[in-house]
Amino acid sequence: MAARVLIFCFPGTGRQMTLMLSNADVHQVLTVEACLDALETAFRDFADGGAVNRPRSHTYTDLGGGHQYLFKSMDGSIARFGVHGIRLSSDHIRELSVGGKRRREKLPLAPGERYVGLIMLFDIATLQPLVIMQDGSLQRLRVGSTSGLAARYLARQDASVVGLIGSGWQAGAQLLALQKVRTLTEIRAYSTNPERLRAFCAEHSQRLGQDVRPVRSAREAVEGVDILACATNSQDPVFDGAWLEPGQHVGSVQGHELDWTTLRRADVIGVRSKEEATFHFAPGHAPVEAAEQKQPPEAIRGKMAELGDIVAGRAGRAASDQVTLFTGGGSGGSSGLGIQFTAVGYAVYRAARDAGLGREVPTDWFLENEKP
Repeated sequence: MAARVLIFCFPGTGRQMTLMLSNADVHQVLTVEACLDALETAFRDFADGGAVNRPRSHTYTDLGGGHQYLFKSMDGSIARFGVHGIRLSSDHIRELSVGGKRRREKLPLAPGERYVGLIMLFDIATLQPLVIMQDGSLQRLRVGSTSGLAARYLARQDASVVGLIGSGWQAGAQLLALQKVRTLTEIRAYSTNPERLRAFCAEHSQRLGQDVRPVRSAREAVEGVDILACATNSQDPVFDGAWLEPGQHVGSVQGHELDWTTLRRADVIGVRSKEEATFHFAPGHAPVEAAEQKQPPEAIRGKMAELGDIVAGRAGRAASDQVTLFTGGGSGGSSGLGIQFTAVGYAVYRAARDAGLGREVPTDWFLENEKP
């Protein structure tokens, strides 16, 4: 395929520049529709051999008391765009128990109570860095839109009632994407934090232009819905798979919030990739995310299908009464793919250039004469 990389030079100098984008820049140009389109292209190309991905890598340094430093990276190329992208984050993670349930929190311990996460895109023809952008705004829509893309292909065509478990940072993006792939007539939401749930429902009722109704239990969020979306940081299951009903579709952002019953009851289990993320830590210092990775039996693995094959029509729902599931890796923590950040990052890069957003620095700063 012909590469379509955009090469930009500083006006009047012929000097190539690398673009720097903030979350505010990304938020200004990235829409749910654009995110869905970019992800659909990425997964379809991945299934057809037009994209290459390296599985996500986690490296933990135990800091004691349930605290861990986590460096995370993933990368991938998409030939049609002529770019290779890498996403990396430098995080401080805390594992704790709230109300008898284990949770995992990311703490803003960078100066100014901030986080560190970056996406870089490289021109695969000239090797040069094209853009460096903050990842927070893109990451949220990437997760929500991936769930939405899976629901587009796995949920029943007449699905209209949504139940949501979670009221945090990722939960709202699930609804934004689901509203784009189905006509929703009812939205329910449940959270273990009633005060935050009320605020979440009020905010997203306004953002979506339709009522998001709080319910008092996880079971109320599950029973009678067509699509169940789970977006929590719980390290324990957030609902009982025995509550599931024929024909439902379940989306989950990370596998610890699912129980084994859900995995067994699902007729089709959609995953981003069957290749699992890798975890690295000192012996005896594994965090829950790594120590309790599910190892499903062959009966469950046999139901797993990659999202690219689902998008391409080679796998998916075969009957209206099937229970379908989309989860991170289907066997533990969510497994985001580098090609997702490459595709969405490239869409952001093009849109930001067209809008004149961001700051430029000389690309020469990143080039060297010494052989690396």
